Amino acid sequence: MLKQHSTIIRRIVIGTDLIILGGAFIGAFALRFQRLPLAADWRNYGWITLIFMPTLLFNFYRFGIYHKLRYLSTTEIGKRLVLAFAITFALASSALFLSHATHYSRLLLLYFTGLSLLLLATTKLTGKLSIDRIRRRGANFRAVLLVGRQPKLKRLQEIFRPGNPYGLKIAKIVDLDTAPQLASFSQMLTSTIIDEVYFAVPRIPPGPALDPYLELAEATGKTCKIVLNINENRLSKCEFSRLEELHLVVLHPVTLDPDQLLLKRTLDLVGAVVGMSINLLLFPFITLAIKLDSPGPIFFRQQRIGENGRLFNLYKYRSMFENAESLKAGLESHNELSGAVFKISNDPRITRSGRILRQSSLDELPQFWNVLVGQMSLVGTRPPTPDEVKEYDLHHYRRLSIKPGITGLWQVSGRNKITDFDEIVKLDTQYIDQWSLWLDCKILGKTLMVIRSGK
Repeated sequence: MLKQHSTIIRRIVIGTDLIILGGAFIGAFALRFQRLPLAADWRNYGWITLIFMPTLLFNFYRFGIYHKLRYLSTTEIGKRLVLAFAITFALASSALFLSHATHYSRLLLLYFTGLSLLLLATTKLTGKLSIDRIRRRGANFRAVLLVGRQPKLKRLQEIFRPGNPYGLKIAKIVDLDTAPQLASFSQMLTSTIIDEVYFAVPRIPPGPALDPYLELAEATGKTCKIVLNINENRLSKCEFSRLEELHLVVLHPVTLDPDQLLLKRTLDLVGAVVGMSINLLLFPFITLAIKLDSPGPIFFRQQRIGENGRLFNLYKYRSMFENAESLKAGLESHNELSGAVFKISNDPRITRSGRILRQSSLDELPQFWNVLVGQMSLVGTRPPTPDEVKEYDLHHYRRLSIKPGITGLWQVSGRNKITDFDEIVKLDTQYIDQWSLWLDCKILGKTLMVIRSGK
């Protein structure tokens, strides 16, 4: 089943809850006996926590507090917390009664329960309100395209109303009863930032066939979620999910694993910090070399297209003359790559210092800033320019379905020898289909070897 929640984050939350419960027990003990517990006190009184804590965590899990918290209202969260604590308190009280632990302070258990409820309710409701506030400000959401017919299309609009708990925002709506044109749908996929496409097409003739729309969305690398039953054998990567009372079939271009994506982001942050540290050390020397070689700025900034069409500014150390962009048109006939990308050997626009920077890949160092702020990854696909994307065929858009990277599979597969853009796309989509954290590590290792060899 497609994971909707990261088990790593869930384990961190559970660990945090255990720490809070431990602190609550110490606080309850101090409140009851006016002192902190000693080793002997833990033997006499602490055993109840071995019953209380696992039981409470089990009830949290049972009531969906660790799975559905982001989807619940604050009132519903409060009700579930109170219910979980009530059941846990009843079971702990029963254990005390059956064990005939006459020396055990019942008031301590009451204080422990009340203080635990207060602390955990405060942290979870505060977290929930903070996330909701961030989303109301337009952050932390994924853009969705709704495609379908009434009445299910209307139901999706109701679910994804502004401020919905799913972190999704409607970017476009295509009502197939009024706008069933494939051409406009295809243009929408490539001209609008879309992360997911929801199909809500009842199997009631007459009406447009679903497959052509589905194939266009898949070709551009979009995650597709379908509010109906279809033949699940038509694609290999087919998962089942639910959205409230609606059954979904999820067709996705990448084996999505939030845990691996979290580790990938962690790797990116570590790499970005290391890269920026190296950049700061070399900055004075690179700056001096650029300034002495040719007039112009130190940094080269260019607009690139990132994940699912998001625009961002990519930064490099300037390795060309200041008027390089205006000279590009006159060099188009010398382009050595076929397709939507430009590259020539012995580019006359490159400065003397620029050749050294490029050969050593030092010109790429400022891109660690793009990684640090989340616009790029250490490893990914090459970020294209808007002009290049205008030349894309439909299947080329699939390489935009993930974050672009400083390095990638095609860069370590003989980038100077590959002259066919379709071959680059093939390597990029191979990376997308076979992605894993281990693959990222191997590509990073090969990148270091390529840089060291000067190739």
